[in-house]
Amino acid sequence: MEHVTVLNNPIAGNCIKALRDKETKTSDFRRALRTLGYLLAVEACQKLKTKEDKVITPLEVEAVCSYVDDSRILLVPVLRAGLGLVESFLTFLPSARVAHVGMYRDHETLEAKPYLNNVPPNKGGIDQVIVLDPMLATGNSGVKALEFVVEKGYKPEQIIYVCAFAAEPGIKQVLNKFPGVEIITAVIDPILNDKGYIVPGLGDAGDRLYLY
Repeated sequence: MEHVTVLNNPIAGNCIKALRDKETKTSDFRRALRTLGYLLAVEACQKLKTKEDKVITPLEVEAVCSYVDDSRILLVPVLRAGLGLVESFLTFLPSARVAHVGMYRDHETLEAKPYLNNVPPNKGGIDQVIVLDPMLATGNSGVKALEFVVEKGYKPEQIIYVCAFAAEPGIKQVLNKFPGVEIITAVIDPILNDKGYIVPGLGDAGDRLYLY
């Protein structure tokens, strides 16, 4: 599927198994999501632009090195569950800026109800925006989060949407609305249930991170 990357790493399977299991304790669930976040971060970083600079080695020899200027990257976790991926990404991108968008699901209509948006306006200091949301289910929250980002002046081509679990309906809705966005996920599940949860999925990621 164009613009969609699925992790191909055997360790991701260990994490997915732990996240799916209803018997996994909160501490182990957090650990599994954090580890999976490292793998997702490495995958996402492959899409980042690099620059070149010269350094002098201890042998007094000049070497040309490529690097990522992570101060020009904006992480946007979708509250609550997106917070579970922030630490993993900051491990590799310690100078990245972090903005937050918050929304909750109306369980009757499945609509995303926003309550927070502190994404800064695009003034030319950001090259890449990485939206973090463990679950891309119906796509309602994903589209709303992306609308928040685009309304601040960022182009869809600047955005990577990172999730741990995705469902085909959510992927289709996001790419229909924002065809330039890149999606990175650990797994794609085929369907949603009548409550809009991914099946087989892992349940409510936010609750399992913070309320179990």
